[in-house]
Amino acid sequence: MLRQKQQSENMNSPVCDQETFSVNTENPVTVQIADRLFARLYEDTYPHCMETATLQKGLILVLDREKLIEEGLGFGAPVAKYKDKTYFSSSAEISIKKTPPCYRLSKKYLLDTVSRKKFWRATYINDSLYSSLRKTFEKEYLSKKNLSPFFNAIMELRQFARIKTEFLKVKARGAITVTYDIKPSLIDVSVDFSDLELNGCEEVLVLNEQGSTFFEEYVDANGLKLWGREIGAWDLIRAEEASLMFPRKQLAFSLQKVRGATLFRGWERTRNRFSWAGLSYSLRPTHGNFDYAIRLNYAGVSGNRVNLV
Repeated sequence: MLRQKQQSENMNSPVCDQETFSVNTENPVTVQIADRLFARLYEDTYPHCMETATLQKGLILVLDREKLIEEGLGFGAPVAKYKDKTYFSSSAEISIKKTPPCYRLSKKYLLDTVSRKKFWRATYINDSLYSSLRKTFEKEYLSKKNLSPFFNAIMELRQFARIKTEFLKVKARGAITVTYDIKPSLIDVSVDFSDLELNGCEEVLVLNEQGSTFFEEYVDANGLKLWGREIGAWDLIRAEEASLMFPRKQLAFSLQKVRGATLFRGWERTRNRFSWAGLSYSLRPTHGNFDYAIRLNYAGVSGNRVNLV
C-alpha cells in the first residue's frame, strides 16, 4: 500500500464531501499535467459523492483546485457483469513508478462489492423482482429520450419512498489491474484481466467518467454535437473518436474506438443521485490485456510532474 503525507488544499465541490488534509495521513498520488490541471489517483474511495460514495474511483481530473469527478467513477474504473450479479470495487492498492518521459500509476481493483436496494432502514428489496422492474424502466428510459425529465423525476422520487442503493462487500470475483501512463496531453491506459474470475462473467465495462456538471458537451468525428441530456444515458458511439467537453474551462477528453470493444457515451444528472458524464468501453471477458488512450485537450499543457508530498 502507498502511504504518504497529505497537503492542505481547498477542494470545494457542490456535490462532494469535504476532505480534511493533514500531515501523516493517506494521500492520493497527484500528477501535474499543466499549470492548473492535475490527474489524481486515490487508494481509498474518495471523493465520497452521492451513490458511488463507497466505491473505488479511477483516475480523476482536478482543475483550478476543484475535483471534476462528482459522482462519476473516474478514468479506467472496471465493472464486471456476471450472470448473477454485477461486481464493483471497494478495495484497491496503488503503486507508482517513474518511467521517463512519463509517470506510471497502477491500481489493482478488487471486485468485491455488489449493489442491493434497501427500503426504509433495514428491508432489502427482492433482487429478482427489482431487477425485472429496473430492466423495464431502463428500456423505456433509454428508448424514449423526450421523456427524460419525467423519468428523472421518478428517480428523484425514490428518495422520498426511502429506497436507496447500498453497496455490500461480498466474496471477491478476482481483481483487475489498471495502469496509467501519464504524459503531456495523453494518458495511456492498460487494463489487465489476468486475475479476473471468468466463470459466469458475461461482460466487462471499463468506465471513463467525470462529473456532468462540468462535462456538458459531446462532439465526435462524425460531426455530431450534443448538449446535456441530449447525450443520452448509454448510447452507442458510431464515430471513430468522441469527446466530452468542459466548455467554460476549455478542457476536453477524447477516446477512440478500439478493436474488440464497443464504445458508449453517457450523461446523467439527477438531484442527490447521479452526476456523471462518460465515454466507456464494453468488452467480452478475457484473461488478456485491453489498451487504449485518453487524449486531453487543454490550453497550457506543456508537461507533467508528480507531487508526492
